Amino acid sequence: MKRLFITGGSGLLGSKFQYVAGDTHEIITTYHKNPGENSVQFDVTNEKDVAEKITSLNPDAVVHAAALTNVDYCEDHPDEAWNINAKGTDNVAKACEKVGSKLVYVSTDFVFDGERGMYREDDETNPLGHYARTKLEGENFLKEHHDLNYAVARVSVLYGWHTRMNFVTWVINELKNGNEINIVTDQYNSPTLADNAAEAMIKIIEMDKTGVYHTVGDERINRFDFAVNIAEVFDLDSSLINPIKSTNFVQKAKRPKDSSLNVEKVQKDLGIKMLNTKEGLKYMKKVMK
Repeated sequence: MKRLFITGGSGLLGSKFQYVAGDTHEIITTYHKNPGENSVQFDVTNEKDVAEKITSLNPDAVVHAAALTNVDYCEDHPDEAWNINAKGTDNVAKACEKVGSKLVYVSTDFVFDGERGMYREDDETNPLGHYARTKLEGENFLKEHHDLNYAVARVSVLYGWHTRMNFVTWVINELKNGNEINIVTDQYNSPTLADNAAEAMIKIIEMDKTGVYHTVGDERINRFDFAVNIAEVFDLDSSLINPIKSTNFVQKAKRPKDSSLNVEKVQKDLGIKMLNTKEGLKYMKKVMK
């Protein structure tokens, strides 16, 4: 049994580790305002606090999932985004290197510019917005710590059951209430069931893998088709979903058109099945029952 320390433990991804690995590992999570069971208060931007907490807990591995992920907010608050996503990652890396903890850093598909899609782990990165730049800077900081045992796990459009809304739970809620929704047809990703991503990261830790892994769903799909799949799996009215182009609405931060990721490496190296959207949604439906 390993002791695993999960930053961002109250978020969608962070909250799944207890569920997928709580029987086999000791899971300690972090919180800001609302403490949970076996959780500690943690501020990634405070280098001293990070060092003290990680030193005292001495975990076998740290999954660094804490981040400022609101893409448009990051455009308006660049310093805050940099302090949390980039410098915060460096703080965690320093502490992990010092105590000898393995680090799994959760990054994003947005490190790519989206000009072609189905990116592999070693493809050239080219972030378009400030959020994406800070997350890539977090990846770059790790390379500076030569004694650090680390892996980068990139995710895309995380979804699953959680107290806070994500794309899937929002679509379910809107359609259940009979509301029409407008969803873009020209933005492609690899939507990722949070439980499945957590499972992959646990494998990275157990097998002591290093380097970059695309821990995402095994599918390239646009948002509209994803929404239609949600309606189909949860027996909701797909005629309420209106297809639109991304030019129809204004977003402050530029998004990649196609940031879908290739999962051949993660499935081969870890021997794990990354779920496509229908498989992930059916899992959600089964868990709900």
